[in-house]
Amino acid sequence: MRSIEINRKQGSNLPISIKLVVKIALVAVGFSVWGTGFVWALAGWYIFLPVIRGILSFFVGLLAIILFILAILMFL
Repeated sequence: MRSIEINRKQGSNLPISIKLVVKIALVAVGFSVWGTGFVWALAGWYIFLPVIRGILSFFVGLLAIILFILAILMFL
């Protein structure tokens, strides 16, 4: 009985989510409006997004370390 209740709370039994359907529809609309350039830009975005996040994370960490060192040096 408990396992049935837990399974019901985990989510729907649909094979595809609404979010995925919306993404596919937006890609189809973008392709029909802007052509293959839209698809290439979207592919580039998904490929290079982790790289961009890594670079931004590095610079934010570096800035935090520099500000921490400056704060320590100012209060000495």
